Parts: sequence; structure tokens; C-alpha cells
Amino acid sequence: MEIQVGVAKVGKYAVGVSGDSVEVVERPRGGLSIVIVDGQGHGRAAKRTSHMIASKAASLIEDGARDGAVMRAMNDYLYAFRDGKVSATVTLLTADLDHQCFVISRNSNTPVIIGHQDGSHCLDSPVGPIGVRRLIRPAVSRLPLFPGTVLIGCTDGVTHAGRYGGKERFSFDWVYERFQFSRVDVQLLANDILQYAIELERGKPHDDMVVAVMSVADMDKDLGIRRMTVSYPF
Repeated sequence: MEIQVGVAKVGKYAVGVSGDSVEVVERPRGGLSIVIVDGQGHGRAAKRTSHMIASKAASLIEDGARDGAVMRAMNDYLYAFRDGKVSATVTLLTADLDHQCFVISRNSNTPVIIGHQDGSHCLDSPVGPIGVRRLIRPAVSRLPLFPGTVLIGCTDGVTHAGRYGGKERFSFDWVYERFQFSRVDVQLLANDILQYAIELERGKPHDDMVVAVMSVADMDKDLGIRRMTVSYPF
């Protein structure tokens, strides 16, 4: 099998610096994690906050910390660093080869979409952001590491697209339709969802946007070559 990851992001229109951060981390006992952080506000201040949290999470994951502990540590770190006056939302998507499962951790108001060819749904249980209270628990879910499963995490700029005077609002049904194909191209799917959200905002996003897609797919035996492609316009 093969873990596949695709990420697409864009900043708020006319701001230039995105306040959202994404890190893709290789786990020490096998697998990958995607850390998605939406810092409070916009611009450079939000970017400093989100980048600081995402980097802290990546370091903890690389050290072997479990996802629930990582989420709690991020909350403690931000709470101590900013005295409970700054918040952030965090989504952590993991394909854990050591335990052969997906782990989905949320301190975010944005759902995580889970797609299968035989049906799709959202994880959207209410849970608060990190940084504003000393004790806060993440919402953690686990799923079997089954081929054909797709996880989609994003920030609220995506799911709220179209709310400021657009003709339409973001539709989860539109995303579900993309799982009808036999094989999902994760980068193409991330690109399509981001473009869909931008179009709902009439080409001028009112908020920072991140879309991250993770899937596990069957593959023929080969040398186990790992590849990564990054595009960073400036």
C-alpha cells in the first residue's frame, strides 16, 4: 500500500501572507501526519502563531509523541506563550503504520471529511480551539487503515466560502461526488477543492484557505521509492 498526500493553500485576498500553516511529518515508527493550523487573525501575526504551533507539533511527532499528547502540548504551549489571549484551530491527520490505523484529531470548528467509494461522511463534533483555556481536550477518532480511504482536512476559510455575498455556499455534497471515481488523485483533489472555494468567493478569498488530502491506495510492489513535489510561488 501507499500513503498519498496532497496540499493546496492560499492567503486572504490582498493580504499576501497566509495565517494558516501546514506541516507534513514522517512518523518515527512508520507513517505520515499532516498538521493544519489556523492562527487567530490574518497576516504576519497569525502566520507567526500558526507556524510556531505547527513546528512544535512536528517536533513532538518526530520525537514519537502520540497524537492526543501532541494536541494537548500544543494547547499548553500556546496558552503559556500568549497568556490565554490568542487562539488557534488545529487538525491533525495521521496514517499510523505502527498501529495500522488512521488517527484524526481536532481542536477546530472545521469538519474532517472521510471518503469511501461506498459512502462518505464528516467528523464534526463540537470542540474548542487551543490556547484559550488551560485544560482542553481534542476530539480524537480512529479508523482502520483500509485502501481507498480518503481524509480531507481544511481550515474554515474553505468551508465558509461564499458566506459573504456569494451566490452559493460551500457544499460537502460537491466534495462527496469526487469520491465516485475508482482512484483519487490527492493533489488534484486538493487543487479542485481549493479552486471551488476560491470561485465561491468570486476569486477574492475573504479568509486564508488550506486543503490537505490524505489517502491510502493499493500499489504494485516496487523499490519503495518515496517522492515529494512542492510548488512555492512568491
